[in-house]
Amino acid sequence: MIDVTEILDMIDWNMPLEIQSKGVFLAKKVETIAPFIQPVTPKYNKNVWKNCAVIIADKNDEKLKPHLVELLEWLQDMNWPGAFCILERLQKYLDTNAIHSAIIVCIEKAKELNDEVWEKNLQLLLSS
Repeated sequence: MIDVTEILDMIDWNMPLEIQSKGVFLAKKVETIAPFIQPVTPKYNKNVWKNCAVIIADKNDEKLKPHLVELLEWLQDMNWPGAFCILERLQKYLDTNAIHSAIIVCIEKAKELNDEVWEKNLQLLLSS
């Protein structure tokens, strides 16, 4: 079994590129994407997000479906590492009903938070 903590250590942007690549490769064997959705701990945070996005973008729609709302939260700030990678992957999501429902949920959240930037990012995805 692959240790997710070990993978997160490997995909840190401070690691050599060959180690990061090996971590991304090993992550393909991990069944769930949950540990890679914007981890926020003292050790794993924005330093792993770009590679986490690459890992997530490689997964099929079935693996993404239970996490669509969480993935859309990544689009709150397009300056966050991996945000454009997630956006591009979600633009290719085939179940339009599922992605549209998740976007509507997040637009409501954005409105509650008065987060106009996130709402605009979601509207752009909705219209694409």
